[in-house]
Amino acid sequence: MPLADPIGGEPVAGGRVEVAPSGITFEVRPGETVFEAAGRHGYHWPTVCGGLGTCRTCVMTVVAGGDACSAIGPWEAEGLAEIGLARGAELVRMACQTRIGGAILVRKPGVRPM
Repeated sequence: MPLADPIGGEPVAGGRVEVAPSGITFEVRPGETVFEAAGRHGYHWPTVCGGLGTCRTCVMTVVAGGDACSAIGPWEAEGLAEIGLARGAELVRMACQTRIGGAILVRKPGVRPM
């Protein structure tokens, strides 16, 4: 089943995130962002704006499972374009905007227990 766009769509199913290089894994609830889930599980995800989507510090590289990620909404697309990551060879997403419907592996240095 395809994922719904989080902007006005139904929430995606949730899933599991594995973070490299730390090896941290956690579950994501339906409709919850990767950033929100990390915090709920007691993990610090590097950010300045606290998950509002304005600082772009939470960017992560999706190494595997990109098809399990929600569609990129206009706000996230604008943010990725502003920092020059909108059209790279790797799938780069903002954790505060990304919802998942399955398992993903991401690369994000600095994720650690609070």
